Amino acid sequence: MGEQDDTAGFGAVRRHLRQSTQQRRGRRADDHERRVGEHEVGVVRHGVRAHRAVGPDRERTPVRKHAPDAEGSVRDRGGERTDDRGQAYRDRAAAAVEPRAVDPPMRSRQDGARVDDFPHVDRQCRQSGLHRGPQGRHEDARALRLAGRLPDRIEQDDRRSGRQNRRHHQERHDHAAMTPTDEFGRGAVAGGRAAFGHAPIWPMRAIGMAVALSVWAGDVFASQPEWLPLSSGRAAATAIQRNVPVPVADDTTPCALALSVWFGSVPSSDRPERRRSLCRREAEAGNLTARALYGQMVLHGYAGRPDRVHGMTILESAASDGSTLAKRTLGYLYYDGVALPRNDAVARAWFASAARDGDTASTNQLGGMSADGAGQPADDVAAYRYFVAAAEGGSAAGATNAGKFALAGRGVTRDPAAAAAWLARAAAAGEPNGQFVLGLMLVRGDGIPRDVDQGAAWLRAAADQKHTEARAMLGNLYLEGSGVPRDAHHGFGLMSAAAQAGSSYAQRRLGDLYGSGTGVARDDAQARDWYRKAALAGDARARYALAKLYLFGRGGPIDKEAAWGWMQGAAEAGLAAAQNDLGAMLQDGIGTPPNPSAAKPWFEKADAQGDGAAATNLSRYAARGAGEPVDLHKAFRLAARGAQRGDVAGALIAAGMAWRGEGTRVDRAQAMRWFRLAADHGDIAAARWVGYQLLMGGDGVPRDEQAGLRYLSQAADAGDQAAGVLIGFYLSEHRMSFAGRTGLQWLTDLADRKMPAAYSALGLLYWREQPATAFDWFARGAKLGDASSQAMLCKMHLDGSATPRSPVEAARWCRAAAVGNNPGAMRILASVDNGLVAADERAYWRWKLADSGEPAYQSMLGDAYDLGDGVPLDFDAAMYWFRRAADRGDVSAQGSLAWHLSNGLGGRADDYEAFAWALRAAPSSADAKRMVGVAYLYGRGVASDPKEASIWLDRAASDGSTWAESELALMYETGKGVPVNETTALALHRRASRGGSAVSEIALALRGVTPGAEAGLSAGERRWLVPADPAATMWSDPPVNALAAANRQWEGLSSLNEALRGDPFMQYAAGIRFLTGNGLPRDRALGAAWVERARASFEAIPGLGQYGAAAALVESRIFRRLDDGEKRRAADIAGNLMATLP
Repeated sequence: MGEQDDTAGFGAVRRHLRQSTQQRRGRRADDHERRVGEHEVGVVRHGVRAHRAVGPDRERTPVRKHAPDAEGSVRDRGGERTDDRGQAYRDRAAAAVEPRAVDPPMRSRQDGARVDDFPHVDRQCRQSGLHRGPQGRHEDARALRLAGRLPDRIEQDDRRSGRQNRRHHQERHDHAAMTPTDEFGRGAVAGGRAAFGHAPIWPMRAIGMAVALSVWAGDVFASQPEWLPLSSGRAAATAIQRNVPVPVADDTTPCALALSVWFGSVPSSDRPERRRSLCRREAEAGNLTARALYGQMVLHGYAGRPDRVHGMTILESAASDGSTLAKRTLGYLYYDGVALPRNDAVARAWFASAARDGDTASTNQLGGMSADGAGQPADDVAAYRYFVAAAEGGSAAGATNAGKFALAGRGVTRDPAAAAAWLARAAAAGEPNGQFVLGLMLVRGDGIPRDVDQGAAWLRAAADQKHTEARAMLGNLYLEGSGVPRDAHHGFGLMSAAAQAGSSYAQRRLGDLYGSGTGVARDDAQARDWYRKAALAGDARARYALAKLYLFGRGGPIDKEAAWGWMQGAAEAGLAAAQNDLGAMLQDGIGTPPNPSAAKPWFEKADAQGDGAAATNLSRYAARGAGEPVDLHKAFRLAARGAQRGDVAGALIAAGMAWRGEGTRVDRAQAMRWFRLAADHGDIAAARWVGYQLLMGGDGVPRDEQAGLRYLSQAADAGDQAAGVLIGFYLSEHRMSFAGRTGLQWLTDLADRKMPAAYSALGLLYWREQPATAFDWFARGAKLGDASSQAMLCKMHLDGSATPRSPVEAARWCRAAAVGNNPGAMRILASVDNGLVAADERAYWRWKLADSGEPAYQSMLGDAYDLGDGVPLDFDAAMYWFRRAADRGDVSAQGSLAWHLSNGLGGRADDYEAFAWALRAAPSSADAKRMVGVAYLYGRGVASDPKEASIWLDRAASDGSTWAESELALMYETGKGVPVNETTALALHRRASRGGSAVSEIALALRGVTPGAEAGLSAGERRWLVPADPAATMWSDPPVNALAAANRQWEGLSSLNEALRGDPFMQYAAGIRFLTGNGLPRDRALGAAWVERARASFEAIPGLGQYGAAAALVESRIFRRLDDGEKRRAADIAGNLMATLP
């Protein structure tokens, strides 16, 4: 019997029952065939499911059913809840086969879905789900439920005792008892394993009443008492076979008609037992169709007791006599494994026999079994051939399946044009899945010319047949106005209908629409509810959206733990955006304890899927060295990857690094492209930056005045005061206008709107020519809290410009501006020159500037810790700030760091690092050049090279270093690296002494220590001598303030450090300082010992003998001032110094 013949016989009842069938479908929470959000567009998913009834088109009960919000239910990972009902059944079904993995859904952070949000056509076919067909056992079963009644009486021939079948009855009853109940409260017979990738089996346009009877009889049987007597199936079968005339198949007889069109009009007085009797009589008269139907009645107990043996005998006899319906029915019985043990090989044999009779439904089923590997190894090529054969035989379902295989390239080379041809054939025949997939192909232009209008028409045709996903897709088109007039209200209605019908995708989209107020009044509570429905059904993006609502408290209270749970569920489902955000929640401890190490793998997973934000987050790990070594090159690559993916934060990081040359070479052009990307995506600061750079030009950025003004205007329109002020100031400076306004008009408009920054800009415009007017604008801005105006008002009070000078008022306004984070005011307060504030407050503002990253003030703060200026003396702290500033390129800090490392102040001495830092600072620092020269002279951190030393010291001396002149003078005296030249040495000493070099002051003082010559020495030189008269006062120069005292102490410590390293002049200086208490504690015995040690050092160095003789004279004068105890102590200390120092 061909499929078209079946359709003629049973089409009316299906049309009549379609509406009631859809109502049942709308109540199902797990209608996986219609999950657009999971890209199933009428294509069944791979996964284990249980059939509600025998037959390919019977809807399925999910293995795991999520209760909407059951009290006491168990929350699955990701926030899902599930109950435990039917667990035994689910375990049995799940054990049948391991479900295949499902491709994760693609990320979408947009509230509105687009056509590209439906990558169904190609993906559905890759996942092997095909269409079941619009008609089949579900509608027939529904009809039988509506028409069937429990019989008041049972036919006489079925009243016989069926003891031999009691065991079968018990098994069937137990099986039904463990099956989830249907909506009528009756146990639905569970089916066998699903076909084709363990998904629901293939479509039949007309399966016939055999399967329908199986379904109905199962329902009746489940409701019968266990002790109900069973019929003698074998005797009945014998009676049927004795008087059978020549068999024929006739679907127009009363039996066939009674089980088709009668369902719509049968009077209530008509009873099932009457129809059973009718079919029995026709079967005995030789009608194969009636015999096949009657065999099922007996098998499943329609209007009687079920008798498997009897029923199978009747069906097999009908099949043997040529009944296509019986063959197909036997195929399903063996395939479903309910009434009989499942046997795919036998099922295939029966389907093949029916297919040879021209039954396209069986041909289509064979295609599904071939694709699924049921009864033989999976064979997509064979499956495609079966689908094509079914389609060519007139099967719309076969055409749909052939089209999907051709589209996916399964069993045949991918051919979108051929796929469209098959789908067009199915669509033209009214097959809704074919209409839907064809519509999607046309809307997307998937391998065929894009035609949104025609695609929308096919989607509308499928939607008119209550196709759930077609409604959802058509709703999107109405929301976008693509292929149909834009109608947000109608689009919302279509999406709502699809959501109500159970589409998790539509439920999620409905959440989007409620959340954005598109096509309906905004309602965050409704959005939360619909997202939750879709999330419970497994939609990853719905889980992500629901997590956001919980996180920010939209539609209900904030619940960070719930947000964490749903975000984890979405991330584990493979959604890249959720993986990134889950990493951020772990990083920051939102809804879960902080765990940065656990966050990183989630960022890596999201980055692997192309998420830009995740790449940016990973770049921060590399830049900070969090859990890995600092790697700026890696940080730049990751940030650039994020920028290329459109992430604004990544664009800003990559732009800054390219601009500064961190982790990559300086590339201002590329940096500007990334800055513009961020600006074009709405980043206000980036728009201001881009505008300013284009306006000013330079630094590798071509000047573009109009583009610069446009970007600044963009930032100003977004509320950025600085951008508006820049426009106004620039226009005023260049005496031009923009957007119909002059610069003064721009600024005045801003001031009229009480934008504080405008007041300082107006003040600056009048600064040069009208200081009184400028002062007025600054004063008005200062009262409004504008930090720039307050800083300028401070400066005018400090300078006495347009107002009497007032340090008190200057300090007042500078403090106000500094509290407002104005760097200029902070710099004024941090300066030691103006004396506005005390040392401790000055140190505080230096710390604020240093902490903000200004290298100059980091170096100044290091100096403060070195000298104890406003802070406690702390060489360790000084080293910390010197190092921070040195790393940022501050030359002064680099030199100070080199000096500390050389002398070991604030940590260990390290001549090698000291030399490296001095070498870095040398191009811009005379003192650093001197340190490099000294390093070469004495081999400190580098091999000794007196000639190289003389070069560096000469450069330092030329740049103004008096200490370098002293070192050169000593070289000319000793002939080290240069020829001995007393005249040159003396000239250098005199010049260095005038510059304040202690070495040259000591050298000249010792040269003039003889009586009479001392009078010709300068005060700076005489302080290093001890008067010949023991009663005469030695060097006494008390510091005038704490800062001078700190400087004196620093000089004393520095000289002591050099003395310990063997410098004879610094040994002598330490002796005099100990002796007089200048920079070092006063200790006459210790001072005498150091002078004695200096004398010995002078005498040991060729060329410096004259200083040794002079030092001996000074030593004798010192001893005349000491008592006996001091002399003994001095001698002991000197002995130790002689023995331990170089």
